[in-house]
Amino acid sequence: MIKKSDLKLLFELDSNSRNSFSKIGKKIRMSEQLVSYKVTQLEKRKIISSFYPLIDYSRLGYLTFMVYFKVHYQNEALFYELIKRMKLHPNILRVMECDGTYDLITIFAAKNPSSFNKMLKKIVEENQKELRSWMILTTIVEHHSLRNYLVGKEPEKDVVIGGDREELIIDETNKKIIRALMNQKKKIVEIATESEITPKTVMARLKWLEQNEIIRGYRLLLNLRPLDIATNIILINYHNVSVKEEEEFRNFCKSSPQIIEFTKTIGEWDVVLTVETINRDEFRKLYLIMRERFEDIIADYDNFRVFQVHKKHFLPQEAVE
Repeated sequence: MIKKSDLKLLFELDSNSRNSFSKIGKKIRMSEQLVSYKVTQLEKRKIISSFYPLIDYSRLGYLTFMVYFKVHYQNEALFYELIKRMKLHPNILRVMECDGTYDLITIFAAKNPSSFNKMLKKIVEENQKELRSWMILTTIVEHHSLRNYLVGKEPEKDVVIGGDREELIIDETNKKIIRALMNQKKKIVEIATESEITPKTVMARLKWLEQNEIIRGYRLLLNLRPLDIATNIILINYHNVSVKEEEEFRNFCKSSPQIIEFTKTIGEWDVVLTVETINRDEFRKLYLIMRERFEDIIADYDNFRVFQVHKKHFLPQEAVE
């Protein structure tokens, strides 16, 4: 069983993965050397997979589309070859392996629906033996919360990605910095070296990118299964919901520490929730409370487990090339 001190470390790393080990150590009363050692061990155990900048893709003129695939499963090797191809696609931001209703969830980034449609058709054509059927949801807006349940904290203000945002034009220097962050460079010196920009310029540009809400944070891609933390997706379809009732449901989700992502969508489902719980009983309790409390506005629902997140980005590579 993981120690509370390690959960605190994971929380701090996930809250701002660019923070120095020294700064994190002071927050959780742990030496810089011990923080470094524990991070190395978490990486060896593949609990920490990578880090990513939380980027508001809408500020750079992108939309996202969620595609839920049912796969014709032939064998494990072919299934993971399919996942590998999905991961390598430059416009697929996220790839999640599931069990239950769907086998794969992918999130595409595109400038417009027509561009996305062409991408999807090509992928389906190239993988027609593996892809049986699919369901598409268009993202309206995403709300991302910290993993407060790891440390027993009450949820704080969430980060909003997407929605009706003004598009900003960024120059080549800013693109280089974002590209370095996407390539796992965290320290100012590392970013400066990869981008061939002075550290002073990197610091000034990062501040501008953050102030203009292009970069909204720095998070970790975690594999929580070794910690016995389960990740589930809940799909919600509203029934005659008013603006007030929808806001009440949103506030309920926002106040629930286990609900780390709340995504409004257009399509077969109205809301997609990402829920992380220490055990199945905790998930079932939350799920039943939600259904009971909002029975009048929830017309339909579904849930299934996320087995592994294979890729997680918030901007396609083409945006910074």
